[in-house]
Amino acid sequence: MTVRRRLSLAPALLLVAALGCAAASAPRRPLPAAERPRPPAGRSPALDDMMRNDLAAEHAFPWSAARPLAWDDFQGRPPTAGQEGAKTAYILYSIWKCRGDVFEYRVVVAFRPRESWVKPVVLDDSVQRQTILVHEQTHFDLGEVHARRMRRAFADLSGPCRKTNAELGAVADQVGQEEKEEQRRYDAETDHGLFAAEQAAWTQQTRRRLAAGPERAGH
Repeated sequence: MTVRRRLSLAPALLLVAALGCAAASAPRRPLPAAERPRPPAGRSPALDDMMRNDLAAEHAFPWSAARPLAWDDFQGRPPTAGQEGAKTAYILYSIWKCRGDVFEYRVVVAFRPRESWVKPVVLDDSVQRQTILVHEQTHFDLGEVHARRMRRAFADLSGPCRKTNAELGAVADQVGQEEKEEQRRYDAETDHGLFAAEQAAWTQQTRRRLAAGPERAGH
């Protein structure tokens, strides 16, 4: 069984923002078939429980169309120095295992309130209070776009349980790298939310991508 985590930071500055990423944790090789637990048919409680426990350890909550970000979610203590006015932290999380030839996986993007923060100067400015939150929500939405792409990539694998752990990890790594590159392009094209027209276009395009089709969840 392998746990992959992607830790992404999407800071918003008072004038500019930057997007940073930390490396994923080292993967663990799946257990030999004889040693693997045998959950009942259908969804694996073991994977679901591990995912919930890992997100709880991060005090994180999953992306939801019905649950947009609010400034109250930004519970971390902001630094006194620096130009950053706010910072959004989220995890792009994936986990998988095999039961014989049955490949099971979960992928979720989740917000980390304790690692996210906003400075009072942003909350006290009516323009920045709105525009920076929209910019950061779109960062989080882009994370969900790529979580769905990762689910599709796993679902479309041919013979995934015949692949090595490194090969499966490479699938997650590829989507994770593409996510980082798109987040950087988003910041560059919107000038971190300062270009209103470009920001509106990215936000609308990202919402269309999320609404384009049903989400393909892990089996």
